Amino acid sequence: MKPRRLLASALGLTLLLLAAALSGSGCHRHDAAAGDAEAPKYWCPMHPSYTSPRPGDCPICHMKLVPIPADGAAPTATNVAGRTTIAVSAERAQLIGLRTATVFPRPFTRTLRAFGVVEHDETRLTRVAPRFGGWIERLEAAYTGQEVSAGQPLLSVYSPEVQAAENEYLLAWRQARQETGAGQALLETARRRLELLGLTGPDLRALEERGTASAEVWVRAPVSGHLVRKAAVAGRAFAAGETLFEIAPLDPIWLRLTLAEDEWSLVRTGMTARVTITGMPDRVFESAVDFLYPHFDPATRRGAVRVRLANSDHVLRPDMWATVELEAPLGERLSVPASAVLDTGTRHLAFVRHADGHLEPRQVRIGARTDEWWEVTEGLSAGEKVVSRALFLVDAESQLRAVVSGMDSRSGHEH
Repeated sequence: MKPRRLLASALGLTLLLLAAALSGSGCHRHDAAAGDAEAPKYWCPMHPSYTSPRPGDCPICHMKLVPIPADGAAPTATNVAGRTTIAVSAERAQLIGLRTATVFPRPFTRTLRAFGVVEHDETRLTRVAPRFGGWIERLEAAYTGQEVSAGQPLLSVYSPEVQAAENEYLLAWRQARQETGAGQALLETARRRLELLGLTGPDLRALEERGTASAEVWVRAPVSGHLVRKAAVAGRAFAAGETLFEIAPLDPIWLRLTLAEDEWSLVRTGMTARVTITGMPDRVFESAVDFLYPHFDPATRRGAVRVRLANSDHVLRPDMWATVELEAPLGERLSVPASAVLDTGTRHLAFVRHADGHLEPRQVRIGARTDEWWEVTEGLSAGEKVVSRALFLVDAESQLRAVVSGMDSRSGHEH
């Protein structure tokens, strides 16, 4: 007996709900039919497909209807799939901390980051290769890395060729002291031969003071720097033109860095470069791009850039690693704060705030980026205001409203 009563009660409740639904649907169609007789004058900003000849509330979202623009064309719905226009009151905007930023053109600079390696200035690399052959007697520069000064003796050698040239010079020198014509010409010829062999002014003066040719000739450093290569060993023979030392200074020094192919078009000589050495993170060296190498690495698809650095205190050494930031000026670009753009993974969205307080979703195209600003190439105009704070809350409500609106339209609501 009791189950029958429960079944009867449930059946009665179902019939009442069905009657109410049919009644509401009939009233809804009646209102729509009555509204069709008059021209629509109001529309819902969140559901532009709904129009009405009289002011009131939207039956979908219960938002106040606003007048249709004077041109008689009701605005169309947003073309951003999954989002819809929403309204946020001033009180609610203050509650959620909503802030806006103005879209405007500003000088745009992109920071390029790259890694580099310190190396010697190859334009100042000097090889010590005597122009005569001989045997090495003694070494004054005995190890790689040793610092030498210009004119400092590096090694002494015995060279029969140099000894013969010194004897010829002494004969011409003595003859020139007695004669003024042919003797002077012969002396200049002998002097020139010794200079071509690498002997300098101090060597010639010492030769004149001794008055005899020496069996030992000093090879001196042509420049100041460090020995980066040493092939000289006491007692070994060497041929004319053979490299015995390589000398390179530490000031200035080069930094070679590489950039990806898609960043190469932004690099120019003279660009500001900020260099941080891995072992000295608290010190920043500032310089400029000095040279762009003309060839790309075919394996890595990267191009090399050179930066020249002053190194008077010699703290920078070859093969050190460095991090480099290059400032690439891009000119004036239409830009918005990075916090005003929502990256969904497949597209970029921004919410434009209109004068009536409505927030309209826009799909935008992004160009160059910095840490704080993003360039907008499509979707926004200068002077428009976009949401720059509380963007995730706004986007969540926009998606929720869009889902509710879709459910209402599938349920048969035709306004």
